[in-house]
Amino acid sequence: MAATETDLRYYGWVIVLAAFALNVLCFGGLALVAVLIKPLAEEFGWQRGEISAAYTFASIAIAAAGVAFGRISDRYGVRLISALGACAVAACLLVLSRVSTLWQLYVIYAVFGALGPGALYIPLTAAVTNWFTANRGVAVGTAMAGAAIGLGVVPFIASTIIVDTGWRDALVYLAIGYLVVAVPMVLVLRNPPRAAAAEAGPAGGISQEEAAPIRPREAIVWICTAILFCCICMSVPQIHVPALVSDLGQDLERAASVLTVLMVSGAVGRLALGRIADRIGPLHTYIIASLGQTAFVFWFTQASSLASLYLLAVTFGFFFGGVSMSALLTIRSLVPSRMAGTAIGLVSLFGWIGMGLGGYLGGLMFDWSGGYVSAFALAASAGIVNLTVLMSLFVRLRQANRIRLDLVPLRQTR
Repeated sequence: MAATETDLRYYGWVIVLAAFALNVLCFGGLALVAVLIKPLAEEFGWQRGEISAAYTFASIAIAAAGVAFGRISDRYGVRLISALGACAVAACLLVLSRVSTLWQLYVIYAVFGALGPGALYIPLTAAVTNWFTANRGVAVGTAMAGAAIGLGVVPFIASTIIVDTGWRDALVYLAIGYLVVAVPMVLVLRNPPRAAAAEAGPAGGISQEEAAPIRPREAIVWICTAILFCCICMSVPQIHVPALVSDLGQDLERAASVLTVLMVSGAVGRLALGRIADRIGPLHTYIIASLGQTAFVFWFTQASSLASLYLLAVTFGFFFGGVSMSALLTIRSLVPSRMAGTAIGLVSLFGWIGMGLGGYLGGLMFDWSGGYVSAFALAASAGIVNLTVLMSLFVRLRQANRIRLDLVPLRQTR
């Protein structure tokens, strides 16, 4: 029996690695719009705001589909949904290589968002949280680091291929590579044998829902509000840093490399802040990460050299990488495992709405002002709102814990 439990514990890390790889693929495909902005603008004459809107359509689709797939994964598990998502990612890249109109771009990105990251991200995250009780922060941070790696590395690889073959052929090569990597990862996925084990408290008699200081629905409202604004903050640099750097006279590959550095630093941040979350708690970590990204986001517009941009990418990326990870850990700590997929799906819904708004508004404000200062100022302002919500939640939880502890003697005397 002990050997079986040990084997199951180690298999949880297999799930983490599979989730990591699949997140690299689906989020890498989503981030391709960052390196397609200039090629599409040059070939078709589209404005940057119009092209950036494709990311908005994808984000809305991910948000809407994520809630549905989160509920489905709570009932039916993760493997079938992940197989659908992996195939959809490759298929959409193939179709995207033939795009010729804006409406086609929007439809393809919407389908990509719904059936790619929408079908993969929420079920994979929920599955990882259900496989772990100890070291949950490290496990989730590792799995979600794949998203940061994908957002940075795939656009850089794509930019290199685009320079050699053009953007259409580059998308075809990426689609083939996606299938080769994704299929083995899907095959190793499985559900934890005892998801309910995570619900027991120290004495085994108090469920997680009963032990939580506030009701799950209230917790979901708090985190959904916070993540809406923190994702507006983070999405502006994610989508517009390559174009910003290119406007400074750098070529496409160097511009994409700044995004790559930012995302790789984000992956490191997710691992480091995941470990910190295991020690000090996810909400405290969420506040620290949000403070860091808010403090540094505006300074991208003030950097004038490639070296300073790389330094900012490392610093901002480290904090930004821990934001969504700690947000999902926070909501998971406040709801029972039977609600994990649904709660994570709802939080991600508002996160993706924020990502879509930030990406679109960044492009719109560039078209309006002719520069990125106003766009990145908007990002910083959204970060401040996010911090205000998180600090209010911190106070609410302290008050709720105090009330709950005061009531314990009364319960025990009944």
